[in-house]
Amino acid sequence: MTCCKSSHRAQIALTSLWFGLCLGASLTGTARAESWLLGEGWVMLGATDGLDHSSKDEGLTFGGNGTWSTPGDGLGLSFGAFGSLGRLHETYAAVTWTTAQGERFSVGNPRPAYDLFARPALTDVFLSAALERSDMGLSRATDGTITEQKYLPLGASYTRDGAAMSLHYIDDYDVYILGVAGRMDLSDMSVEAALELVDGDRTKANAKLQLNRGIGQGAASAGLFYSGANAAGTEFELAYRHPVGARVTLSEILSVPLSDPDQALVALGAQVGLGEAWSLNAAASYTDTQSAFMAGLRFEF
Repeated sequence: MTCCKSSHRAQIALTSLWFGLCLGASLTGTARAESWLLGEGWVMLGATDGLDHSSKDEGLTFGGNGTWSTPGDGLGLSFGAFGSLGRLHETYAAVTWTTAQGERFSVGNPRPAYDLFARPALTDVFLSAALERSDMGLSRATDGTITEQKYLPLGASYTRDGAAMSLHYIDDYDVYILGVAGRMDLSDMSVEAALELVDGDRTKANAKLQLNRGIGQGAASAGLFYSGANAAGTEFELAYRHPVGARVTLSEILSVPLSDPDQALVALGAQVGLGEAWSLNAAASYTDTQSAFMAGLRFEF
């Protein structure tokens, strides 16, 4: 997003505080059996090189993907963040109501249903590279927040085990975003799908389908992402994540734009466990016009 220097500095300060508080709450939650705030996700401090966004976003980076929420049934709060410190991120905050059956109703800026299922594998292996391609496989609410100015979604969502629905409105753009998504578990694989309708000057759509299956000791996925509402094309992604020895996990990703196969992206990632929830991570990506690299220290909660 483009913004003035003062607001940009304020945004960085607030986001730094947010990530710090959430990480602290997650660390505290792991140390105590009961916590007022439970977290799920990961954060990483690292360095990147070779990406297209402005030079001040290269070098040292801090980011991740996580959700923090109050436990138990009834009234609660939920927070979340996805992206990197600076301008390439989206944050979430909502008031929630959770039933005894595990259904959750959220009001505020909840995470879009489209982003809860069939996520591109690149978002977990090489976050900075995925943010460069936020128009592929992510919600219009997420892509718009990352790429547009004053793109501030507000809305509501309904989630339960294996399914989600959300509706967001962006006042400055007069845009409604309706998303539905879910997962079906079969005997030897799972199928995840999502559909998003974006109603502004015209009605456009995003859609995706992903198959997930265990192969050997690893996990493979095949995804097809149509991103018309994000002004992007259709892309096919293959990914395989597997252990090598006791501490090392490797990831291989191939993502091919159907309209321009010559611009296919190849990415390789390695994760070395350090014990507990810490790991060293490295990744590299290559396209016909760009190579990028990343290394960092990751904490999962």
